[in-house]
Amino acid sequence: MTQAVTDYLGKDWIYFKEVFFKNLGSEIPLLNKINEYLFSTSGKCLRPMLCLLSAHACSGAASEPAILCAAAAEMIHTATLLHDDVADNATVRRGKPNVMSLYSPAASVLVGDYWLASAIRTIIDDCDKRVFKSYGKCIEELAMGEMLQMQKSDSLEMSLEDYLSIIDCKTASLFRAAMVGGAFSVDAPQEYVDAVDSYAHHLGRAFQMEDDILDYSPHLDTGKAAGNDITEQKITLPLLGALNRASKTECEEVVSQIRKGDIKEVLSFVENKGGMEYARDCFTNETALAIDALVPLPESRAKALLADLARNLLTRNR
Repeated sequence: MTQAVTDYLGKDWIYFKEVFFKNLGSEIPLLNKINEYLFSTSGKCLRPMLCLLSAHACSGAASEPAILCAAAAEMIHTATLLHDDVADNATVRRGKPNVMSLYSPAASVLVGDYWLASAIRTIIDDCDKRVFKSYGKCIEELAMGEMLQMQKSDSLEMSLEDYLSIIDCKTASLFRAAMVGGAFSVDAPQEYVDAVDSYAHHLGRAFQMEDDILDYSPHLDTGKAAGNDITEQKITLPLLGALNRASKTECEEVVSQIRKGDIKEVLSFVENKGGMEYARDCFTNETALAIDALVPLPESRAKALLADLARNLLTRNR
């Protein structure tokens, strides 16, 4: 699916890569060495794809500011991963040793800070003021989401409203900033801005819900150990759904199991209480809302690809 997007974006995607690499360069050998490692182990760059597809869907082309906006989106995303690894005391990212384990926690934090600063520098001069405000709000929400999740992990008390607030901040906020930034960068009418904003909001939710579902799927090779969220005492959607269908005594028992790190028992509890079905229903609803949000946009290959990205989440093998 992502190959179809990069093929469609063509020269815009190549230019995005050039801007991305160039704007992260420095005169410090150690920083450049770590950057090279991050480049070699990077993901699919979904957020830049969404930014550029948004620009194309709203105007038929991507402007120079849209390219800058796409680069900043990936810089911010990577910065949050570098910081998250330290906060979670994780040693692996995408199945490979992360910066924290190869160098040090301090290196991971400082490189993350550098990537955040580079993102701001990338958009501050040539992008619409609304883009800068959107990214500023996003960075604020990313931190707020982490703090709220930390608070809830300590207490092991979570409502659906809490969960949605966390994923709106931690995941959907950057999807929205990237896509709204792409729309602002091509002077899209407000109707189109609202459409891509709504799409990004629901797609971001669905994306995180899918990740949370996969964490409770030990039979799949997802690149990370099943039950990782349980180990980190994070109450995500499958467990939340199961808890909502359990008695007070059962809830107290499973909370005790989480604190003891009894992954097998918690996985069994979620499956037996229908937590996975509950989570999948929520996920399916969010993807449908994302696709529906695209209706106001004119018909185009970019719009079709945005819809396909949402459908691709639905059809992935579980």
